[in-house]
Amino acid sequence: MFAVGLEPPPQMWLFEWDILTGDTATLDTMYAIIGRDGVADAVRQGDEAIAAVERMRGIVEQAPADGWREGAREQLLGALDYEASTLGLLGAYRTMFLSQAEWHDTGSADAYARWQEARDAFAAASAEHLERYEGDVEHPAWNLTAADLGMQRADRDLAMAWLARVLLVLVLAWLFIGMLSARTRLVRRPGAAAARATWIASTRPWRALESTLGLDRLDRVLVVLVPGALLVGTRAVQTSFLAPVQLAVTLGAWAVFVAVLLLLVRGRAAWAVLSAVGGVVVLRGALLLVALAFTGPGGYWFAFWTDPVRRTLYISLAFAAFLWVFVAAGWALAARLGARRATGVVLAAIGAGLAIPAAIVGAVGLEAALTVWNDQLGLLPWGLARILGITTYLEIPADTAWWAAAFGAVLLLVGLALALLRRQRRTA
Repeated sequence: MFAVGLEPPPQMWLFEWDILTGDTATLDTMYAIIGRDGVADAVRQGDEAIAAVERMRGIVEQAPADGWREGAREQLLGALDYEASTLGLLGAYRTMFLSQAEWHDTGSADAYARWQEARDAFAAASAEHLERYEGDVEHPAWNLTAADLGMQRADRDLAMAWLARVLLVLVLAWLFIGMLSARTRLVRRPGAAAARATWIASTRPWRALESTLGLDRLDRVLVVLVPGALLVGTRAVQTSFLAPVQLAVTLGAWAVFVAVLLLLVRGRAAWAVLSAVGGVVVLRGALLLVALAFTGPGGYWFAFWTDPVRRTLYISLAFAAFLWVFVAAGWALAARLGARRATGVVLAAIGAGLAIPAAIVGAVGLEAALTVWNDQLGLLPWGLARILGITTYLEIPADTAWWAAAFGAVLLLVGLALALLRRQRRTA
């Protein structure tokens, strides 16, 4: 890796010695390496280190007072006190994050109880450590910002898991109503026609126009409200209500995408494409909620970092559903606008939805945006942005956001050309 134009040797990583990380990528990977059966041994080794410091301090205290250089005995005792404070802090933290990861791995109530007990011990140890050593040059206090951010997110996992379960039940009920109405045509019940329209349009978009017949005012409100509320709810739960940057970028991109669709289509075609897009959003939301319902966002990222099979399966399904949004939208419009114009409308909406958020990120600065995003999500080591920079460490070109904005602008122009330019009829 390179930093300020230099390629530092691996030992230079020691400049992060006093930063206690809180990112899921590092901590979950450490648990995966240690293994479920190695947690107790790892905790025991930490306890042994603390006991060793206590024995050393006892030896110094019992040593004869004469024979020391002036102040040397007090300095050594101070160093041992600092070592004991540091190892006690790290021991509580080790127990905390390993027990938390074990809970995500097994769902064990015992692991959850150990996590909570260790969490309280770490909170007390960190408060004592900072109070005693903050501002001490010879015994510098550890930087616990990243650890505190990680602990704040982890504290919300169980509550987020329950929110995900409640939302999942509501989503499944909505889908069930849609499937049942599609079979029995129970469109007279409030909201049933909206559920039916989103179900049919998302799974059989070539019937999207037909599915929107008979929608009243309430149904049209629900066609927009249910997917929109679910989109906000799932992203808020996924980020534990602590990542407004990701929420703003995600919702902003979706808002621009839908706005361009509505600007370019009118009448029944508009409701057909809204039903198709909204229905796929509901399906994608259900997939995300299933992943979050076990042990919350922490469990979601634990599986992502440590289980290649589940990670591959989830990414494949989520990406396929993401692509299906655009396919379903174009298919829903094709019956009304024709294949060429429908493709153009969807491409224009995709381009605008990509270009505008990317341009905003580029104006803010990619490094600054990624730093705030990572601080709020806690996926990568917090110190990277402060020492090397996320873009430097991950070798992301600084102008990536502007290239994305340019690509989105090209898609927008191509889409507008396909959607708005009419073919001239040949004349004899």
